[in-house]
Amino acid sequence: MKFARSTVLLLAAALCRAESGAAARAETAFPALGACAHVTRDEFGDRDMTFFMMRAAGLECVRSDFDWRACQPSPDAAPDFSRYDRVVDDAAAQGLAVLPILHGAPKWAWPLGDHLPEWRAFVRAAAAHFAGRIPVWEIWNEENIGSFWPNPNAADYVPALRAAYKEIKAADPAARVCFGGTAGADSNFIDAAYRAGAKDFFDILAIHPYCAPQPPEHFLDEALGRVRGVMARHGDAGKPIWITEIGWPTHTAALPEQNLLLAGLRVAQPERRVWRAGCVGISEDTAAAESIAAGLRAILPGGSTAEAYTPAGLVAALEAGALDLVVYPIAEAFPLETLGAVRDFVAAGGTLVDFGGAPMWFAYSGGQSADRLADGRKPREAAWEALRISLVFPSKENGLSSPSTVRATPEGIAAGLHNDLNGFPCHRFFDAARLREGDEMVPLLTAAGRDGHVGIGACVYRFGSDYRGAVILSGNMSVEKGGNSEREQADYILRALPVAARHGVERLFLYEFRAPEKAADDRESHFGIVHADFAPKAAFHALAERAAAQQQKAVDSDR
Repeated sequence: MKFARSTVLLLAAALCRAESGAAARAETAFPALGACAHVTRDEFGDRDMTFFMMRAAGLECVRSDFDWRACQPSPDAAPDFSRYDRVVDDAAAQGLAVLPILHGAPKWAWPLGDHLPEWRAFVRAAAAHFAGRIPVWEIWNEENIGSFWPNPNAADYVPALRAAYKEIKAADPAARVCFGGTAGADSNFIDAAYRAGAKDFFDILAIHPYCAPQPPEHFLDEALGRVRGVMARHGDAGKPIWITEIGWPTHTAALPEQNLLLAGLRVAQPERRVWRAGCVGISEDTAAAESIAAGLRAILPGGSTAEAYTPAGLVAALEAGALDLVVYPIAEAFPLETLGAVRDFVAAGGTLVDFGGAPMWFAYSGGQSADRLADGRKPREAAWEALRISLVFPSKENGLSSPSTVRATPEGIAAGLHNDLNGFPCHRFFDAARLREGDEMVPLLTAAGRDGHVGIGACVYRFGSDYRGAVILSGNMSVEKGGNSEREQADYILRALPVAARHGVERLFLYEFRAPEKAADDRESHFGIVHADFAPKAAFHALAERAAAQQQKAVDSDR
């Protein structure tokens, strides 16, 4: 049931009860905030409530689709902007600006390169119709991936960008043009666009640097630095960057790769019938770890147990000898403070599972990124040495690509691994370079490269030297990883702001405002900071508290 407006008014009046204390970190130098909302599509009928609550959360702008195909279904018809008029006017009534995404070519206008005159006419009509009402136009969405631009190529995108820029500036010289937000911080695509002549045909560069379920600091800092470096190399460092999508979903994901995990356990300890498993996250919040533990309880043999732990709790359980199996976060992250205890656990005969593509790639201590150890080494290097993990990166030399489709090995099949893997993709591979005499690598999945090279996409390191345990690894980075808790979502959103500010990000849009919540384990359904019925999540409260603090600061400064 949707919240009544009176309920929301009471809610807005009580925002001081926000669930996150992190709002105190807010500064006016941080990026302005907006959110994506499908108010021009299936949320059109709920736009008034959406806009009202967005303002209550302190948001300033809504990003939504202006689909070409929706307003001009045939080449003979004039574009119909009436639906978008209502969205723009209703948003303005609530004090919100609209960032439209011009994209979605109709079938009759694709490929776009063959229909640039029609594209120019559509953009000209849109810019003229909304002159003075739309301050910025974003040209396409994630044009670097096939979901939005079939056979994506920067050289194909730039002519469309150039045409849109010229038409918008001619119709509304005050409007700015935004380079379509790329899926990820795709510096290669952006560099190729510059080389294709994009520099003079946009005012703002946009990216979508998702890093969920991990915290924002390490990944976001690196991504923004890399993109800013591309801009600088092309003499364009002065332009602003916008993050037009970023978010952390709060879905409850099922345990991924169950069949692979069970096969790995059978290889690691073939005689064991009952497991005592411990799942750990990277912070004090155990929600994601509990999701994985629940999945384990459903598939482990009868009599087995699986519990969720904080990093400190896991160390205590290992020191007490309470576990046979440790499952690290299903991500490229690990809690650094557990590494010593886990190394001793594996050495003494325990089994570690580390799925998610690039084991121990990002280290976190107390939920904060940890880039260096006291001796100057990267934590990942120390972790790989401690657990004898050796990654193989795809390259021209070894003939492996990312991703590669893999097949089950005879050893994997013997352990119960199905060979029908539905195109299971691996991005990283493993070898035995760090193993010692008496240790062995048992491959579970292989990928064939060029010149007869074979990549190991999943394996078990089974130790028989000075170590006695096992490590089970998967190089699949595209598994449906566990979601974040609502508190983590709130915290990570606020923690992203200072990182973005360091790189001069002018505006940041959350994806998305309202979660459709079509299924409990559907990642795409749970990015919202309010639920489908508009009930606020912790992130909504945290943002509202931040906005209230900023308003109070402004009042105090005027006294």
